[in-house]
Amino acid sequence: MLSAQRLVQLMLISMVLAGCAVRPPMEEPAEPMTASQELEGSPALGLLSRAEQARQQGQTSAAERYLERALNIAPDSSWLYKELAGLRLSEGDPRGAEGFALKALRLAPDHDDYRAGLWDLVATARDRQGDKSGARQARSKAKELRNPKARPV
Repeated sequence: MLSAQRLVQLMLISMVLAGCAVRPPMEEPAEPMTASQELEGSPALGLLSRAEQARQQGQTSAAERYLERALNIAPDSSWLYKELAGLRLSEGDPRGAEGFALKALRLAPDHDDYRAGLWDLVATARDRQGDKSGARQARSKAKELRNPKARPV
């Protein structure tokens, strides 16, 4: 039978080892979220590029078609929904922009800066619809994501 002193030593060693097994919290990636990260290797990335070119040339309907084709290829792409939201906002369709931005948020990776940008987009869309309270809530969520230390535990 083990002596009391030996038993205490074994308990202390097991507690120290258990403490070492705890992983430190994951750090936020230093790099910003990009479309090429999300769509790497997908033909949807080429369509996104074509949509951006069309948008820069003022061809918003062509840009929208490219984005919709890209979504057929990558239907779970938060980035593509984000781009559609921005396009709708620039076309004067804040309700459509809000819907696409909220869809992008549902699909968004766990990347605080990216999600905060989506909440900013929601806030702008709500402002343009006259929903000041909803815009304030969206901005508050964006601020929380940018300042994780202020979040309640």
